[in-house]
Amino acid sequence: MELIIGLVVLLVGAKLLGEVAERIGLPSVIGYIFAGVFAGPQFLNLATAGEVFAFAELGIILMLFVTGFKQGNIAELLKNFRAIATVSSFGYFFSYAAVVLVSLWAGMSFDQAILFGLILASTDLGISIEGITSAGKMGTHAGRTMLGVGVLDSAAGLLIFTLVMTYLSFGGFDPVSMGFVLLSIVAFLAMFMVLQRFVPAMIEQIEHLTVEQAEFSFAFVFMLFLAFMAQLFGLHGIIGAFLAGALLAHSPIAGTNFIEKISSISYAIFVPLFFVWTGLLLDFSALTEVSFIMAGAVLVTTAIGAYAAARLCSFSDDEGVLMGIALLPRGDINLIIASIGITTIGVGGQLLVPPDVGGFMFSSTMLIVLFAAVVTAVLMKIFVKHGYMHMHAAKPKQV
Repeated sequence: MELIIGLVVLLVGAKLLGEVAERIGLPSVIGYIFAGVFAGPQFLNLATAGEVFAFAELGIILMLFVTGFKQGNIAELLKNFRAIATVSSFGYFFSYAAVVLVSLWAGMSFDQAILFGLILASTDLGISIEGITSAGKMGTHAGRTMLGVGVLDSAAGLLIFTLVMTYLSFGGFDPVSMGFVLLSIVAFLAMFMVLQRFVPAMIEQIEHLTVEQAEFSFAFVFMLFLAFMAQLFGLHGIIGAFLAGALLAHSPIAGTNFIEKISSISYAIFVPLFFVWTGLLLDFSALTEVSFIMAGAVLVTTAIGAYAAARLCSFSDDEGVLMGIALLPRGDINLIIASIGITTIGVGGQLLVPPDVGGFMFSSTMLIVLFAAVVTAVLMKIFVKHGYMHMHAAKPKQV
């Protein structure tokens, strides 16, 4: 009964604060996180992270599954791959280098520094894409490029995350172990390619069943199966969930209202609870002046990297500024990577990072997610309001 009451309080609080956030021009996820902060040990002490962990885990899987389904036509988005890859890599590695340098300056070990860089380097373009869309510029070349950058950032970030975490988990470069991991990744992808040939036919057969919601049940089970298999092959379950969504997006189930159903369930209950869970983990006492220095370094270097890449790809000055703003946000992928990274067991059965360092990393990530969301929303509104979005539909010269 206490668990049920606790979930009711957390969900109601999340939705109310999410509504407040949206009314002042911020994404609802900010409100969800603050609901966890207020309900957690820092303030009201109504719940702990452990009590909602299972719901949060399912929320992660569902979130990546829905993303994979909605962005299933990746080939179409990546037609202008050179420009997309250039903007994505400049933004990623400029901020990665900044985090590593600031971390080393603050006294972290090299392994801790590269883990922290991994946590903060990926961007989350949800806020930016919404701003570009509302301005009616998503159909321009710059708008489509940013959408492609969002897809590439997510996919490449997860792959780099897997490889670096493997390196850290083994305590160094072990050719045999790394080879085994790469072999596991190849085996998992081979299994996925085989499933691509059979799953659509299986769904066609399931369509003939009379039992209620058979297709929905199959898709849900398939998502959990691929998430489990990804874990079994040494990847994280969210990668399996993402690929499951991408596969089903090209199956007969795409012609139904399946994605609306599962999105409704996901974003009504489980996804908000994931962000509430992250808020419950926030420890203000773990924040230091380094956290604020890190936030500034991440945002400045990301903007500079994206702007430089855009100009290199012959985008206009306005488009370069837009891309610099668009790559600022951090979000769910950073929180997912942070929660995994600071709880991963390394060599000798010890955590990769001590609890105090892990708390600093997570709390600093939370600070940057909140700060970047506010800064991006404000800058995007100013950019649109003053009419700087003179983006041309003509395709600029590629690199």
